[in-house]
Amino acid sequence: MAPGQSDHEQRESIVRSPTEGPPLFFTGRIVDTEGNAVAGAEVDIWHASPAGLYENQDPEQAEWNLRGKFFSDEEGVFAFRSIRPSGYPIPMDGPVGDLLTALKRHPFRPAHLHALIFKPGCKTIASQLYSHDDPMLETDAQFGVVQNLVGTYVRHENEPAPDPDVTEPWYSLEFTFVVEPGEAWLPTPPVSAKRDTTSDSV
Repeated sequence: MAPGQSDHEQRESIVRSPTEGPPLFFTGRIVDTEGNAVAGAEVDIWHASPAGLYENQDPEQAEWNLRGKFFSDEEGVFAFRSIRPSGYPIPMDGPVGDLLTALKRHPFRPAHLHALIFKPGCKTIASQLYSHDDPMLETDAQFGVVQNLVGTYVRHENEPAPDPDVTEPWYSLEFTFVVEPGEAWLPTPPVSAKRDTTSDSV
């Protein structure tokens, strides 16, 4: 799991080492099935760099780069700053690559953010949030895309960003996660961000 971040009013950045890409300002909200805000939910976020690598696969990235842990406030809101994710190819040097080749399918995954949402008394959400304009949405090598997990990235030009140091075009993304009553659980953390190069890679 990633180190904790402060609340959405501070809008902490999960970019921990120089990483090229357009700035992204994400605002999420967590509600129950009746639309009521869910406060105090634990939210882990992570995504790959524009080079298509997670920080545990890339020695050039700092520990926990593009990863963060947040907690929803009384309105169910959490927010952070990052860079816009890119799609990437999955490894083709094993049986999965052989299968894709035999099926004449490409190896690309569409751009996505991972979200793990934990709240006692609610079913844990472990999902991927996809980009609405990614050309690989309908041909995802992993068949992971579902319509209700596609978010709309909004490009902003010539308007101030939430952080004053941003002067180039930037993106915003808002998304509401709905949690249901049920059993809460957390997965076993990976051994080490740098030693385990297989986890979180899709």
